[in-house]
Amino acid sequence: MQISTHHLEKLHSYKETLVTSAVILTCLFLSILFQADNTLQSISRSIFFLIILPVLYIKFILKNDLADWGWNLENKKEGAVLASISLCLALIIFYLLIRWAGFSSHYHVNTLIQYNFWLFLLYELFFLNIFFFAQEFFFKGFVLSAFRQFSFWTILIQSGLYFALFILSKTFSWQTSPFMFISLVGGLIAYKTRSFFYSYIFGLSFIIILDAYIIHLVK
Repeated sequence: MQISTHHLEKLHSYKETLVTSAVILTCLFLSILFQADNTLQSISRSIFFLIILPVLYIKFILKNDLADWGWNLENKKEGAVLASISLCLALIIFYLLIRWAGFSSHYHVNTLIQYNFWLFLLYELFFLNIFFFAQEFFFKGFVLSAFRQFSFWTILIQSGLYFALFILSKTFSWQTSPFMFISLVGGLIAYKTRSFFYSYIFGLSFIIILDAYIIHLVK
């Protein structure tokens, strides 16, 4: 019995999704397994397992363009609008949490950067930025693009994996709640624009503003 071209393409698509899923889980597992003794080691670990390995897989195994996996700046107008709306929404929600739910007593900013503006900038724009960029590419670019065939469910898939990362690394807490919020809202932005950069810009801007406001309250 002959197999139609349509069925062969469908079989190839399923096979690719299965292999990509294995790569995703391997990268996540290794990023947790390899312990880091300091910040520089943590940065190196994130870059290697969440950026370099997925990029090598996309470029040399799948032989795809990175632009097809979210590494692009297309749909600029839609991206700017969605990122701006999401930022306003996030600031309102977390302001209400700070005002009425005592969020500021559960969310802490490193004391080393609370009283030094330049250390604050270094931490937010270098250390946090690198960690966050790596996570955004991996989840909003690599994972979301891998499961895009499942429509809006792909947003929940990438968020679910992100939540699982916090749970497995035992860092699930109020401290990670802004990032979990970004995971869902940013996932929608990345899904609509087919680019993780707009989610990244929204998320990084939100965290910097939130941290600055928490420091303001502490002072």
